[in-house]
Amino acid sequence: MSKRQKGKALGGLRDILAGCYGLAVLFPVFWVFYTSFKTNKEFVANPWALPESWQVVNYANAWVKIDFKTYALNSVFTTLVSVAIVVVLSSTVSYILVRSAAWWSEALLMLFIAGLYVPTALILPSEFTVFYKLHLWNTRPGLILLYVVFSLPYSMLIMSGFFRSMPGELEEAAAMDGSGIHNTFWKIIFPLSKNGIITIIIFNFVWIWNDYLFALTFLHDRNLMTLPVGIIALMESFKLKADWVTLFAGLNIVMIPSLLVYLCFQKYLTKGLATGSVKG
Repeated sequence: MSKRQKGKALGGLRDILAGCYGLAVLFPVFWVFYTSFKTNKEFVANPWALPESWQVVNYANAWVKIDFKTYALNSVFTTLVSVAIVVVLSSTVSYILVRSAAWWSEALLMLFIAGLYVPTALILPSEFTVFYKLHLWNTRPGLILLYVVFSLPYSMLIMSGFFRSMPGELEEAAAMDGSGIHNTFWKIIFPLSKNGIITIIIFNFVWIWNDYLFALTFLHDRNLMTLPVGIIALMESFKLKADWVTLFAGLNIVMIPSLLVYLCFQKYLTKGLATGSVKG
């Protein structure tokens, strides 16, 4: 067998393995989606079969049964505010540290990025104690603060890579035109970092929207809880009757926004990861 034939054979094998992996990842998502339109009788009879008649009412039941509207509004508010703060802080601080000539700027940037190696579960008890004493436990600002702190290391890693890849001549040309540092950043540098901005938006949106651990640990009032916690409340509402199809409908309510955000901005995510990691 020639080298060219071997290359084609390996390429075909790679494509087959990639296709199998894709099916293994996508099938559970597809299964949860179409199962949410079944009746409980159909689900028990054959969990893998397609629904005989599509029951859209399952979504209405999930929305009404545990007041999903409140959980959804909490998730939207907490996620959008957290992501907005992370974008502003990670981009401005990373830019300052990358462009700074001070000897300590690189060390401080590495200190921020070192937060990636902090195990969340290990410091959770101390976080709970501190937040309780500061009266931030069971509050939206407290939860948002947690999300921002734990999102900054990765976000600054990506953004610092983007700013390093940008030539310093951009700021020099803007300065010669009379543009100040703030005007230069927000009107020139920030728009040019679009791929990096979208990358950290996607990653942080998906994580914060689907987070269960922090929302469960640092919130007690049901009026403040988010959608992932609401799913558990939906399971508790079953009591003696296991309403599985309503649960799957609730799972889709939580899952679909993340999938839509990822699918809409996938091309920017690929470019952002490539630039942020190679140039970082």
